[in-house]
Amino acid sequence: MPRDMQHPPKTTEETLTEGFNRFRCKHYENGAGLMKKLVRNGAHPDFFIINCIDPRNGADVVFDAPPGQQFLRQQMGAIIPPYDAAKQAELAAALSYAIDTKKIKQLVIMGHSQCGAVGALVEGTTDPLINDWVQMAADAKTLAEKKVGLTDKEALLRETERQTVIMSFKNVMEYPMVKKAVAEGRLAVSGWYFDMEKGALHEYDPKKAAFSQIAPKPAAPQKPKTPKPHI
Repeated sequence: MPRDMQHPPKTTEETLTEGFNRFRCKHYENGAGLMKKLVRNGAHPDFFIINCIDPRNGADVVFDAPPGQQFLRQQMGAIIPPYDAAKQAELAAALSYAIDTKKIKQLVIMGHSQCGAVGALVEGTTDPLINDWVQMAADAKTLAEKKVGLTDKEALLRETERQTVIMSFKNVMEYPMVKKAVAEGRLAVSGWYFDMEKGALHEYDPKKAAFSQIAPKPAAPQKPKTPKPHI
């Protein structure tokens, strides 16, 4: 096709408005008209998911979620600082609303591999704002260094990502509204790690202090066949 007949590149506005039109077609005009029902009846999500701002792991995309299924909050590195009523007022308010007003059933903290925020923590950054934020996970880096050492940089990055999930999981469990709901048995809290390279989801088990793959389910090991005796 001649160069002058090629379509000009889309503007950023066109990219977004075309996406909006697809969303509108899917959830307003076709199917069960989900958005109209949500507007009329309100949304009653079961999940609150806190994940990283990385555009490759948006929770609504990763979990193929329809509108209204989950509360979403993104924080760089999925880092959750220790509870401070003044400094963490926005997060605390969002959790309070989701847990006590909307009665969510599960809170998920989801970190991921190849995380730029963890990379900034491990390798350093000259941006003071980013540095101030990621340094809140400095203890996760220290634990990772003790576990895998400093020689293998990739291993250190991956382990720091996992330790950051563990740290954030433990921190959020100390938020008063979370602690109360968990004690009353009306909220489950999970720490998940999304391996973007392998397309696998891992869950932290506090009792075992380890991660295990939960999706896709690992294949069960096959039992060796017992040879039939020769007659």
